[in-house]
Amino acid sequence: QVYGFYDECLRKYGNASAWRHCVSCFDTFSLAAIIDSRVLCVHGGLSPDVRTLDQIRAIDRQQEIPHEGAFCDLVWSDPEDITTPWQISPRGAGYLFGSRVTDEFNYVNRLDLIARAHQLVMEGKRYHFPNRNLVTVWSAPNYCYR
Repeated sequence: QVYGFYDECLRKYGNASAWRHCVSCFDTFSLAAIIDSRVLCVHGGLSPDVRTLDQIRAIDRQQEIPHEGAFCDLVWSDPEDITTPWQISPRGAGYLFGSRVTDEFNYVNRLDLIARAHQLVMEGKRYHFPNRNLVTVWSAPNYCYR
C-alpha cells in the first residue's frame, strides 16, 4: 500500500480485490534465484545472518516480510562504499554492506555476481565496488516522476 499500487488498483478496478490477489501471488515469489550457479538474484542485498546460499534456501518464504532478520535484510539491504563490513541502514530495515562483504560472500558461494534492484539508478544499471561483482538493475522508467 505504501508505493501506490493499492491506490492504482482501486482506481483501475474499483475495489481492492485485484490488489489482494496480486499480493497473494507476491507472497509466493522466490526470495532469491541463482543463474547458472554463478549469479545470485535478490531484491535488496546481503545479510549479516547469511553466509551461504543454503542459508537463503532454508528461509521460510511463506510469510510476510519480517521487520528484522535474514529475510528482511535480503529485501531491504543496500550496497554502499563503507569501510566497515556492515552499518545499520537509514531506511529503518536491513543493512548497508560494503565491497569486503560482497567479495567474501561471492567467494564462499563461488559466485561471479550479485544482481539486485531496490534502488533507483537513472542509467538503468550500476555496477558497485572495484570488482564490479554486484549490479543494481532498475527498469521502471518515470518512477515517481523522476
